[in-house]
Amino acid sequence: MKISNHTTIKAIAIILVFLGVVLLLSIVFIHQELVSDFLLFMIVPLVVIFFKLEVVIYELSGGWITIRKTHPFTFKKFIAPEIELPENSIRDYNFIHNPLQESLVLDMQRSDRKFAIKIQLLGFSHQQREKISSSLLSVVSQNNLRSV
Repeated sequence: MKISNHTTIKAIAIILVFLGVVLLLSIVFIHQELVSDFLLFMIVPLVVIFFKLEVVIYELSGGWITIRKTHPFTFKKFIAPEIELPENSIRDYNFIHNPLQESLVLDMQRSDRKFAIKIQLLGFSHQQREKISSSLLSVVSQNNLRSV
């Protein structure tokens, strides 16, 4: 199973580029110093947000969970995994809901060590988050049955 926020993030990136171009053209055609400075000040957050955008690909197959991250305008055919871990190392998961973003926290256990991995889920629809949740629920329930 493969779930991605590519469509949403690419649309956001296109909107940011369009807004940046409109702001730059406005600076060129508006010759008032105060307005030009304000518009230039507005471009900086757009550029920062544009470069921080990430397409996240969640993949569950063959006993492994793989998370890949890339920029929406990357045209590589192969994207190296950011995180790749066996299903049997996941003990629990939790979604953290904030007004600006949503995150997935995976509680892991390997050998004698416990740790958590946090993954940002910006741009995932409610339906996609439900699919991720159901797949993780089955993994966690299988792992907890094995450890009992």
